[in-house]
Amino acid sequence: MGIWVGVIAESIFDWAQRTPEKTAVIDNDRPWSYRSFAEHIAIARGYFMKRGYDGPGYAVIATYNRAKFITDTLDSILGQSFRDFEIIVVDDGSTDNTREVLEPYASRIQYIHQHNRGPSAARNLGVRRAQGSWISIQDSDDLCAPNHLSTLYGFAQKHGDFGMVFGNGAYLTGPEHHRNTIIPAAKSRRLAQQAVRIQDLFDKSIVRLQAALISKHAYEVVGGHDESLRICMDLDLSFRLLMKFPVAYLDQVVFLYRKHEGNSGRNEELRLTENIRVIEALVRDFSNVTSMLGQRQIAQRLAYRYYRLAKGRWKRRQTSTAREALRQAVTLSPANLKYRLYQLGWALA
Repeated sequence: MGIWVGVIAESIFDWAQRTPEKTAVIDNDRPWSYRSFAEHIAIARGYFMKRGYDGPGYAVIATYNRAKFITDTLDSILGQSFRDFEIIVVDDGSTDNTREVLEPYASRIQYIHQHNRGPSAARNLGVRRAQGSWISIQDSDDLCAPNHLSTLYGFAQKHGDFGMVFGNGAYLTGPEHHRNTIIPAAKSRRLAQQAVRIQDLFDKSIVRLQAALISKHAYEVVGGHDESLRICMDLDLSFRLLMKFPVAYLDQVVFLYRKHEGNSGRNEELRLTENIRVIEALVRDFSNVTSMLGQRQIAQRLAYRYYRLAKGRWKRRQTSTAREALRQAVTLSPANLKYRLYQLGWALA
């Protein structure tokens, strides 16, 4: 019965798309009674077709003002060698022509619009709408390698108890930092030969969710993304998944990172303050983290973040908050001579 209703909904949807109000989208901020006829049909189509969809996964793309890049991202996902998945695009209140450039993809994606609430909230909304058991969270400016889903889902099929499996990434425009891949080759091989530990993620932020496949069950258990985070949400979610579920790494490049002026991580002040918050939350919420990592390692990483924060503020002539951040670094790592010398120099400045 569900298949027949799905076919009818699909036919009505195709007709609705040919009417003047042809953009079949779901506007998450508009009350049901104010949605267009085509939007009603889009919702019905999504409901009935997803009831009949028994595939394993969904690709969720949160986007904000990425009209210039998002079609490349979609084309790379649609070009996957593995085909049994569906795509949800959550537009986080874009003010550019994102909606227009997505119109040619209307029959192949679910498009949801919301007022700007940040990437974490957009991702959470997309995952809530997804019905599959595995989720691929993609940024709207990077590219999936053709083997992305086939590689990651090949592992997930055999390891349903894992919370996440992730791979490596390469740089779209060529080598960066004197290497071809985001995770250096030697470290990538080592990670693939052993279980991923909290030490691996804590030592350096190696997880990019564009390179991951996440169990929807695990995502829901840990509470999804922290919606107050705008840059360090990948690290935060990875920490929480790893503390509750096994996590695996595969030594294969599964996505291409696009470096451009609009990358959110270029806001160093926000990136560092969020990184500090994420580490503090990890230590606060998981009592065994201190024994696993050691108090000294935790303090040193926090101290280095405060030191970097202080340097950036001093450069921007925010001297008072720079001194405060440096004081935090010295308190956490009192034996660090470099921090002490900077503190002395700034006191005399």
